[in-house]
Amino acid sequence: FAFRCSPRWEVTCLNCPTSPLLLLVFLTGSDRIPIYGMSSLRIIIQSTTSGEQYLPVAHTCYNLLDLPKYSSKEILSARLVQAIDHYEGFSLA
Repeated sequence: FAFRCSPRWEVTCLNCPTSPLLLLVFLTGSDRIPIYGMSSLRIIIQSTTSGEQYLPVAHTCYNLLDLPKYSSKEILSARLVQAIDHYEGFSLA
């Protein structure tokens, strides 16, 4: 699973153990593909001034991903996988 915004913001999860479905849930809060298909889904990625020790943050109501400025794709991939794996969603239990 990969999405591209510009060469600067290439986020790739092709070699990570996290499934595309978990990435979709993390970014949108839903495990359903939009009614008009994935091409209708608009994900906004914005840079934050947080350090490399911070995880990405998803704002599911706006399909917005806050991404700290990581120094490498490897760190970005590791932090994204960590954020997705520890995502709890909207559990009411």
